[in-house]
Parts: sequence; structure tokens; C-alpha cells
Amino acid sequence: MDYNSLQKEIQRAHTELTKNNKGILSIGARMRLWEAMIDANQPEASYRCRTYLDMLCVRKVQYIWEQTFRGRPDINEMLSLAASLTENRVDADDAERSAYRFFQSLGNDATNPENDKAIFVANAAQHMVISACHRDPYYVIDEELEDDDELPAGLLGLQLCVRVCGCGCHELDACRSG
Repeated sequence: MDYNSLQKEIQRAHTELTKNNKGILSIGARMRLWEAMIDANQPEASYRCRTYLDMLCVRKVQYIWEQTFRGRPDINEMLSLAASLTENRVDADDAERSAYRFFQSLGNDATNPENDKAIFVANAAQHMVISACHRDPYYVIDEELEDDDELPAGLLGLQLCVRVCGCGCHELDACRSG
């Protein structure tokens, strides 16, 4: 992994976020970040780095889930599931089904506007597990993905925080060891 390129993309993303009054990080910027995290010579390390970043981001906003849904361990379970996937301790197909069941289990809570921010955390946790099910380092790179900058500002900022936290390369050093 070229940590200088990654640092450059993190800085570009940070600049983009500070200039956008909605706090929107474009899909293009996210794709460049994810691509900068890929080392073609070490696909497993790239996979672990992507999954580790997803886990960091979910943990960063986990408190929102816990404030809204006190006593529900679902996010911790999703974090444990993602960690187990990186260690090949669970079947990827089973894990993906668990991620979908988790989100479906929210039922009416998912449509209550008062829960919007917590539901974005749940959505991020679900996507974290689904992403961890796919060891291909290019899994998250989708050139045809439509931009989501029309989402309400308050919700989008949280969603983007979950997917691309403001961390520097030093926080990704754990990925080097694979």
C-alpha cells in the first residue's frame, strides 16, 4: 500500500468536506480513498485494511445507536461478526444473511423519523459485515454508483462519517501486518 498516496487522498477528502456546507464527501472521493487503500501485491492486507476502517467508523458512531436503542447489543454483534470474518471463523454466506436479518429485525423502528441517525448506524454496521464477506479488495469500488448528495444534510453527514472517518494513515498501520 502506498501510504503517501493514501495520506494525500485523506487530505483531499478532508479539504472537500470542509468546503461543502452539507459535509458531503462525494462518491468519487470515497472511491479514491478506498482505491488508495488497495495493495495489488497484498490483497489480504487490503481487505483487512478496508474492514478495519469500516469497523473504526462504526465504533466511532456506535454511541448514537446505544442512545437510541439502549440495551440492544446488535451493533456489538455486527462488529464481532466482521472481526470473525477477517479471521475466517465464520462462513461468509451465513454472515451476510445475519447482516440482512439484523437490519430487517428493526421493523417499524427503521421507519420512525426519530430513529434516523441510529438507523444510519445500523445500516453502516450491516454494510460493514457485507463488505467483510467479500475478500476482493476491489469489492467497494463501483464506478457506476450514483452520488448520494441529495440526502438530507443531517443524515448524510452521519452516513459519511460512518463510511469514511477522519483518520490518518497512522490509524491504519495495523493493516500492514495483515
